[in-house]
Amino acid sequence: MDDLKFRRRILSEPKLRDQEINKALNSSVANHKYAEEILQLDAEIEKALNIDVPDGLAERILFNQTVRPEKKRFSRSLLAMAASVAFAAGILVGQINWSPLLVSPAYANLADTAVKHVVDEMPFINPLDEQVNSQQINAKLQPFTYTFTENFPYHVYYLNHCGFGESNALHMVFQGNKGKVTLFITNIYSEEQINFNQSGLSGIVVPIKDSSLILVGEAGEDLETLSSQLSAILRPAS
Repeated sequence: MDDLKFRRRILSEPKLRDQEINKALNSSVANHKYAEEILQLDAEIEKALNIDVPDGLAERILFNQTVRPEKKRFSRSLLAMAASVAFAAGILVGQINWSPLLVSPAYANLADTAVKHVVDEMPFINPLDEQVNSQQINAKLQPFTYTFTENFPYHVYYLNHCGFGESNALHMVFQGNKGKVTLFITNIYSEEQINFNQSGLSGIVVPIKDSSLILVGEAGEDLETLSSQLSAILRPAS
């Protein structure tokens, strides 16, 4: 796949990771960086569009429709403008993620998604040592509205954003007690803690409010202790 085709596919489907895309990612640091930048943009747009509806909004709209018809016309114009902006943003990043409304298979099984991601990207990530510091970690956590309140207690080899099923995630590789451990933080909700073993790897999914912390490591890695230690210093960003 040449660079132009790769960029077109990433722009049209930022979260797509098929065999051809993974080959292009693993063969080029520039391709990998470009894909992560598009994913980060996608996450930031999703966050900007995820605005809570104020209490009493429906009543105020009905009132305005009754007593101030001229505002109704103005509101329609604003709505049309907002729809145009959202459509343009969707074209730019390839999609608008409507995940709160539709639950896809990726949401139902975080363990499968995490293990597949680790296995697919292992050849590219394993040789890297970016010597990431805590400031960089918290900067990458901003789109997920979390922060570590203390310095990260382990050596971090790799840090970036990644596509995670139908959503995005913080992707980190750090030195555990037995070997390298991959950490994902994603705004996909998990109801309860899940321990799993797949493809020779051990893993754990830990709920953190409306999000999930996922660790994947070598068989025998004490992920329970690691997850408890990291969850204790992970807090919603103020």
